Amino acid sequence: MTLTLFIILALLLTLLSVGLTLQINRLKRELSDYRQWAESELERVSRTDHDTGALKAQPFFEQLDNECRRAVREFTPLTLMKLDIQLLDDQADRSAVLKRVAEILSQQLARPGDQLGRCAEQQLALLLPATNEHAGSFAQRCHQAVLDAFEPGQIQFTLGACTFQPTAALRGELAQQLVTETLAAALIETPGTVVFHAEYSHDFNPTYA
Repeated sequence: MTLTLFIILALLLTLLSVGLTLQINRLKRELSDYRQWAESELERVSRTDHDTGALKAQPFFEQLDNECRRAVREFTPLTLMKLDIQLLDDQADRSAVLKRVAEILSQQLARPGDQLGRCAEQQLALLLPATNEHAGSFAQRCHQAVLDAFEPGQIQFTLGACTFQPTAALRGELAQQLVTETLAAALIETPGTVVFHAEYSHDFNPTYA
């Protein structure tokens, strides 16, 4: 009788031990998954502009460098746009306007890899890999979508954009410089409009029309 009770007790303890081990392993997996999520979320927050939800300037231009190298490697053009938002209404909330513009532009982006960034206090940028000279129509749509969201005379929205062919000279720094010059010229000569330049090639099919 005593031996039987001992055996039963030993079995119960074994089952309890197995159950606890399984429970502990499950909790460890959940903790590991949560830690990975938390680290990923912290990285995302640290790279994201609080006011607009866009990438901050440094990670945005790091991604531009990566996409330029990818464009050359895969022989596909890319487009970079810079957008300047000037408030014409003194009563308007700058942060609210910038956030609204960022939301509108984000809604225009439909492909994985397209990226919105904040490159200055009142400037946003769009990075569009695997695009060609037909991206000019997309620039016009973005410009019109923003204008439609505000009352006339409330903001001045100027967009400068360039499409680059995948030549050996293509670098993030060069792309940024040329688009910045395009936007600067637009602000002087035709503020409130879209200025688009493209390196044309008939060897590529439209990928963003």
